[in-house]
Amino acid sequence: MRFREDVKAYYFTTSPSSSRDELSDIYQQEKEYLKEYAGSMFGPEDTTADTVKKYVPLVMFLAAVVLLIVFSMKRMVGGILFTFGGVFVLIGILFLLPGKKTAPVELPNQGKMPKGLMAAFCILIGLAVIVPAFIAPSFGYGKSFALSGGAWFVLGGLFFISYTIVGLIRHITAFKNPVTGKCIGYIKMISGGTNDNQYHYQRVFVTGTPVFEYSIGGTTYQAFQEDNMRTGMLTPAVGETVELGVLPGDPYAVYYHKNTAAKIFCVALALVAIGAGIFILCNLPKINDNNGFSVNTMGGQVKIAKAKFDDKTIAKYLSTDDYTIEYLTIKSVYQVDGVPVMELSNGRKFRISDKEKDKYYEGRELYLISPNDGSTGVNFIADDWEYAGTREVKGLPAKTQ
Repeated sequence: MRFREDVKAYYFTTSPSSSRDELSDIYQQEKEYLKEYAGSMFGPEDTTADTVKKYVPLVMFLAAVVLLIVFSMKRMVGGILFTFGGVFVLIGILFLLPGKKTAPVELPNQGKMPKGLMAAFCILIGLAVIVPAFIAPSFGYGKSFALSGGAWFVLGGLFFISYTIVGLIRHITAFKNPVTGKCIGYIKMISGGTNDNQYHYQRVFVTGTPVFEYSIGGTTYQAFQEDNMRTGMLTPAVGETVELGVLPGDPYAVYYHKNTAAKIFCVALALVAIGAGIFILCNLPKINDNNGFSVNTMGGQVKIAKAKFDDKTIAKYLSTDDYTIEYLTIKSVYQVDGVPVMELSNGRKFRISDKEKDKYYEGRELYLISPNDGSTGVNFIADDWEYAGTREVKGLPAKTQ
């Protein structure tokens, strides 16, 4: 990446370590850069067309955030998922659009990833949310959410492996074109937050990378390696000459460290993610909504799939298989001698405990399973359960059949 000494995004120094005064200077320059960046980020461009192009993605993003909040407050799970997935798809499309002709400032730890790969990754991540959400009513909500999660793991793992392979290919290609370079200093940046210790001295976590000067074809270049930020005492020493790799066609794409450990870690992490995703996808046939499926939103919990109960479930509560199933409505709830009683639409009355009185209220519907020998039965509240057995349910509305 090209080194620009006048860029406030990083601090240039010839000292491999950082003194207190230098830490303070780095912190102040970082604050100035953030102010300048914020001004350029949100300020208007030179032409109306460029201003519109700049603000459209921002407006779309803010609109998506507002929609997510509204849908969450309204407990509209489908709207949340489609909006969330749509944001990724739009980001992927934006990657494919031509950007400004002026070259952006290149910063350390900004590895160059092909725009097409980034676009494909974002679009696929978005579709991994939208498609399962679309088929959920017929495919099953549990399966759909697992499908989405498994796809995210697999896609994320493939992306990290692709990212690592791209970096490895660039590194190998660069060292096929070696040059001799001299370290002229170091770029240092703040990473992480800041805090005050007991001496009220501003502490900052600083990372850095060496800057090299080298010549190709009689032209002198100054550049630093991408994805090469380190902590502690920086190397090589200022003035030391080392062998560098430079990408053909990009004289500022210089490589010094191999970063082998980081590449191995990325590959291992990616393989773990892919393995987890494949495991989830392979277990899709075992996943169902029999236990119900609920989602927590800002507006409260939303039950998007009721739990299932069948004849085997009923057998766990009853000692007989001679029973009837009725779909009834709670007609009223009142007290008799201080004891809560509910009256059902078939005229039957049942005492309920104080713990259950908030669960049974007028107008609520339930399944009542009554043994024909007159013994104690059991009920399932229709808001939470639906019958999936083979017996006839008396009074079941057509919409629930």
